[in-house]
Amino acid sequence: MVTRRVGGRNRGAVSVEHVVAAARVAGVLVMAFRIHVSLRRLEALVQEKQRRDTLTEYRRDHHRLIGRGTEDPSLLPVLDAYEGDLHPDTQRRHLFANALYQHAYQGYQLGVLSLADLHGHLRYIFQSRAMREYWEATRHHRASLVADSEEAELGRMVDALVVALEDAEADGDDWWVVGDAPERHP
Repeated sequence: MVTRRVGGRNRGAVSVEHVVAAARVAGVLVMAFRIHVSLRRLEALVQEKQRRDTLTEYRRDHHRLIGRGTEDPSLLPVLDAYEGDLHPDTQRRHLFANALYQHAYQGYQLGVLSLADLHGHLRYIFQSRAMREYWEATRHHRASLVADSEEAELGRMVDALVVALEDAEADGDDWWVVGDAPERHP
């Protein structure tokens, strides 16, 4: 077999060198792509952490403001978003009920509670008649939510839970076995 020389080199040797060089370039490109994907994932994680931190701080501010309103009776009229006149004690109970509900909801949003855990926690706090009175008093607030929003879907879950709790109460059933935990995201 005869090998032709082109420019003083063996053609087969040039081909092997090209293949090796191409493999090295391909390896570098694959590594660069993996680094790019990893950086995108890291950026997404950082953005999610920032969103959660912001949400947590926002909720802390909310609770501080509500706390100030419940501690100082002169501030209660500012927080009166209920239909009809409420006694200040009832309004404070409603504000505390809202804080409990928001706390549970935030736990779910942050991943501290699963949907089943959230359902169980809400079943526990809504077995209280005062909590259900708050829920009824704020029905008009929930009516303004975007129908397919997470909060509106959660509100519908609580509505069904409240009905089940009231039925169980009327039938003399135990509250802790009421309602099935949803299987999907609210």
